[in-house]
Amino acid sequence: MVLQLNYRTTLNEIIKHHVEIGVEVEKHRVTQNQSLSLKPFPENLSRDIQPYVKREFCTAQLEFTLPHSADPDLNVNLIGAVIKEVAQQLKPEEQIWHYSCPPQIPCPLEEVPISQAPEESNEYRRQSVLKYDVRRLLNNGTHINLSFSQEAIAYLMRELHFATRDDLYLQIAQYFMINRWLLTYLFGATPFAGQDYFDQHHLCGSVRSIRSSSLGFPNETRGDYRSVRHYIAAIDQAVANGELLQPREYYESVRLKSGNSKDPNRILKYGITHLELRTFDLNPLTISAVTPEQIRFIQLLALYFAYQPRLSGSQIQQLLAVAAEMNEQVALEAPTQQCAYATQGLTLLTELADFVERQQLEATFSEVLDQFRDCFIDADQTLAAQVLAQFDTY
Repeated sequence: MVLQLNYRTTLNEIIKHHVEIGVEVEKHRVTQNQSLSLKPFPENLSRDIQPYVKREFCTAQLEFTLPHSADPDLNVNLIGAVIKEVAQQLKPEEQIWHYSCPPQIPCPLEEVPISQAPEESNEYRRQSVLKYDVRRLLNNGTHINLSFSQEAIAYLMRELHFATRDDLYLQIAQYFMINRWLLTYLFGATPFAGQDYFDQHHLCGSVRSIRSSSLGFPNETRGDYRSVRHYIAAIDQAVANGELLQPREYYESVRLKSGNSKDPNRILKYGITHLELRTFDLNPLTISAVTPEQIRFIQLLALYFAYQPRLSGSQIQQLLAVAAEMNEQVALEAPTQQCAYATQGLTLLTELADFVERQQLEATFSEVLDQFRDCFIDADQTLAAQVLAQFDTY
């Protein structure tokens, strides 16, 4: 749909048709007794779904990669249909594991089968299992790739006085990084891990998100979001000093992306094409691992963040340091415990509601905000609390 840039343009038109979401979902194949499958990657999937299914780090992993769409319902329905079809085509003794933390591992850790394809990833994966505990590398998640149409970018740059497309995307990335604790609170869904996840149990009880905490997927390298050049330089320096094996190992919650490349230096030539939001646990209560409400919330946040004040470099550095501590605290809170930052969360949701009303967005967005506001009033309504109540530990 072409966006007509004139005085009648509304954000409602932009958010309905021009904030595109591409979803990537990682899931393991497991045996009937819920242990990691050691069988090779399924090569005989039907042609209609092969384009949507890719290899991941471990041969047991399936990555479902779906086309971009501005329609959350279309996104979720397609993801669910593809995952369901793949599940039906697996061998009878295999099924899909819908939880982020890995299942039981039926072999010595050094014998977990690692994908040999694509060939260019072999050396990186080999070094990764030498560097990290493979159990942490086996955490799965949902990645949300967010982009604006060219028409929407032109409108937002003119309306909000951004000099470049990169400046627009960078500001949104900054605010997602600063507020990622909010996403951990609402969408954290790993209150426990398997009995063999830790050598020695590090938890005294259930939490909101093991995967989003320091006990989850390896994520020790902090990014620099003051500018695009600072972002790239920080990753390059981490590779140069051996902190990262390759740029692709940069696992922060938000990546600035240019095309399909994992090399951030491509941004210098071609610019940012989208943001990759990597902070989400799989939602095990739905086969799609993500809900339309979650996608609508991300679309709304992206527009809202674009309208927020510009931040100086020193402000960003200070806020990111605080944000990392906040996210760790929220991730390790008990699922049914009131969030330490409930007041801040409710304030942000109120500001979002005002934004929806001011910009005359559809009532659907107000309904989404009401749903998530209830999660701050009653922690039992959060996803982590629901998973804890409905799933058995393993």
